[in-house]
Amino acid sequence: DCLALLMMNPSGVRQMIVDNFGGVRIDGTNATIIGEKQGEFIADRNNITRVWMDHAMWPFLTTALYIDQTGDLALLDQPVTYFKDKQTARGTDIDTNWSVEYGKQQKNVSGAVYSGTILEHLLLQNLCAFYEVGEHNHIRLRGADWNDAVDMAEERGESVAFTCAYAGNMKRLAGYIRTWSQQSGQKKFKILKEMEILLADSAALYDSIEDKKKLLAQYTDACFSNISGETVAVSADVLADNLAAKAEWIMQHVRQTEWLDEDSEKGWFNGYYDNHGEAVEGIKNDEVRMILTGQVFAIMSKTASKEQIQKICRSADAYLYKRQAGGYRINTNFHEEKYDMGRMFGFAYGEKENGAVFSHMTVMYANALYQNGFVREGYKALQTLADTALDFNTSKIYPGVPEYFNAEGRGMYHYLTGAASWYLLTMITEVFGVYGEMGNLAVEPKLVAEQFDEQGNASVKLHFAGKQLEICYENPSKKDFGEYAIASVKVDGQDIATTGTNRCVLDKSLIEGLDEKVHRICVTLNENK
Repeated sequence: DCLALLMMNPSGVRQMIVDNFGGVRIDGTNATIIGEKQGEFIADRNNITRVWMDHAMWPFLTTALYIDQTGDLALLDQPVTYFKDKQTARGTDIDTNWSVEYGKQQKNVSGAVYSGTILEHLLLQNLCAFYEVGEHNHIRLRGADWNDAVDMAEERGESVAFTCAYAGNMKRLAGYIRTWSQQSGQKKFKILKEMEILLADSAALYDSIEDKKKLLAQYTDACFSNISGETVAVSADVLADNLAAKAEWIMQHVRQTEWLDEDSEKGWFNGYYDNHGEAVEGIKNDEVRMILTGQVFAIMSKTASKEQIQKICRSADAYLYKRQAGGYRINTNFHEEKYDMGRMFGFAYGEKENGAVFSHMTVMYANALYQNGFVREGYKALQTLADTALDFNTSKIYPGVPEYFNAEGRGMYHYLTGAASWYLLTMITEVFGVYGEMGNLAVEPKLVAEQFDEQGNASVKLHFAGKQLEICYENPSKKDFGEYAIASVKVDGQDIATTGTNRCVLDKSLIEGLDEKVHRICVTLNENK
């Protein structure tokens, strides 16, 4: 939901991000419920000890968007406490030393509450996940990932999908560390001393499942109750190189072990392992088994190559797409109640997580495609959702984004904030191509011909850097994406830039110098020569 707030009303988001990092435990897991006010946390509903393996993945995405929109890299240096309760060792053990009197904030051996930077929190979340692998050397599924209904593979389940997502996180975080170091002149960053364990870096370690498990246990044992509270200074280059190496290892491992080539035209990634340690996707008994989630995060993280994305799109169109149901279904019909994977397979096919068009994942599929230049394919995913929602005779809902469309195209559980946030984010930052780049304003339109009006115009109003902006694209020749390039950019009628490419960046200082009224940024598109 913070994603949407950054688009609509960003003023209070910085503090919200800071407060929410206070829900992270020192073992890289986190509380799952916000208490009565912002910054208060509850471990979970009904005191059930449970770890969703994706929870440590999302905070970076929101933080990265905030930094890009504002240029506020100093956020990474903000000190924040850690959440503490009886759950420890990533939910596999109980800290018998903890009591209610101890409180809900992590302490050091001296009894003082410990605070670490937001960068430290992000490193901890992603590094701990990297080492918690199953028997195929992908990150364990645990209680579930994004999809709460893949919840019955606690022992041997693995989420290849979100292993890709973590790789994307680590690769991008490495870039932010380098940029921050260059801009600030800060060559070293302080982290908790115990975290040095997690910075081990060797191909032999990465290939060894048992060595990874031992290393993670070494770290969680060192942080079992109280921590030392000591910090060490680690160079920015070491941190960035470490993250980049881990990300690259994951991507190569997934490419080599999980790609399923059906034929020369179609293929997809296996995204999961079930509780019997078996790959969930592929072709079984001559039936195609494909889940959208694994494709989304392989594409979004750039684990998938351009050729693989093309094959994924053809496969998704062939096996998952159903126009009258709203577009891309979350999975094919497995024709079994697969309880070694999750309760999703207990639903009738076409309902909820089993074969419905799940809005959240469809929108993220579109977002991932746009990010990689597959604009027509992304447009198809977004527009089919919109067309179905707006067709009252089919959807039977007021206009909006439901959690899912069932097999008949009826919108169910109106309104899903996650899908709505991602739809808004995708329309602004990818379709209209208006996004932040370390506080600067980039314009990079990915509109297709039919998204311009009869005069060839398209516009979007938004807040950026505290200013009210209207971005207007003029495409008088009504060229399609790929056929046009930016010819000129004007701010309130004044020429700012000319370019022969499809991307232009306006300096942060220019935007900050604008007053409080609505300002019109006019971008003229000409034929791409």
